[in-house]
Amino acid sequence: ESQIDNLPLRFRLLDIETIGAGGGSIARLDAGGALRVGPESAGADPGPIVYGRGGQQLTVSDANAILGRLDPEHFLGGEMPLQLDDAQKQMEQLAKQMGVAPVQAAAGIVEVANININRALRRVSVSRGHDPRHFTLVAFGGAGPLHACDVARSLRMPRVLIPRYPGVLCAFGLLVADIVLEYSRPVMRPVTIASVAEMRVMMADMMRHAHEDLKREGISKEQRRFRAILEMRYEGQAYELPVSLSFGKIKAQVVEAFHETHERTYGHALRDREVEAVNLRLQAIGIIEKPPIEPEPVQDNSGADALLRLSTAPDGQRLALYDRELLIPGARFPGPALIFQLDCTTYIPEGWKAYVDGYRNLVLEDTAQV
Repeated sequence: ESQIDNLPLRFRLLDIETIGAGGGSIARLDAGGALRVGPESAGADPGPIVYGRGGQQLTVSDANAILGRLDPEHFLGGEMPLQLDDAQKQMEQLAKQMGVAPVQAAAGIVEVANININRALRRVSVSRGHDPRHFTLVAFGGAGPLHACDVARSLRMPRVLIPRYPGVLCAFGLLVADIVLEYSRPVMRPVTIASVAEMRVMMADMMRHAHEDLKREGISKEQRRFRAILEMRYEGQAYELPVSLSFGKIKAQVVEAFHETHERTYGHALRDREVEAVNLRLQAIGIIEKPPIEPEPVQDNSGADALLRLSTAPDGQRLALYDRELLIPGARFPGPALIFQLDCTTYIPEGWKAYVDGYRNLVLEDTAQV
């Protein structure tokens, strides 16, 4: 069952956990003097103060700029100068209210944003029985790679993967993702020989609609795939379980498939209880031709050809600055470092090391855990 703000929704949604912790998330002190970050956002226009578009409220991007993690010379490939002075003045006012130095206030904003991201990751991992230590964190978007290592370390995740073009990863996915259409019909009847026959008729009708819709999308018959799903429950239950279905199955096989799914999910099956069919669903998939992406040869190197310069951040941290376009597969180097590219900046803290794989992904590893 889908929910928004703990309110149930009786229709299907993609399972996406959203939080207000992006580069434009606004930082402020609440009535009790506690530092809050998001969910309010300055958006892209006017955006953060450093954009110079009239923004007046401090954001996560302003904090990263003040910490030296967004470089005025390399932001958006050097095409968009950052207005650091205006952000610094606002940060000084916030820092005065907090009783700390401006750099500490900026670090606090970043830390609160990281905590918000940590909580969201826990909801989709620990709360669902998954140990984040066994996973790799994939960071994308314009701001994600700035926070990924700190968030991963807080969850004891040993590895972070930064795609080659993280700022446009979602757009790339949209272009190459298969088309998936969902159809559904309510059943609300016990599973019997008669109801299975009726569901075959329902499925045939949904298949007809699916073929018409995929044809309009330009999908040939050879590129169409289908998956039938029957949501079932025991009599008296308020929740149902999805079971993949073949309508060549007889009634007894449909029921047994549900018993097995229930036992696998909850550890028991009630084989003497009547089984009800709730919803009949069809998933129609149009296979999209994918562009070939081949790995490049990997040759061990230090990444020295991509090193721009060394820099000292406002907090005193010594950073190596790299141009990602010049990093070739096989490059290995330690943090602390900043890696610049047109669509994002990646921050690698001390205690992490970077490796460029054959697809030019950045693989970052926590040396304390790997």
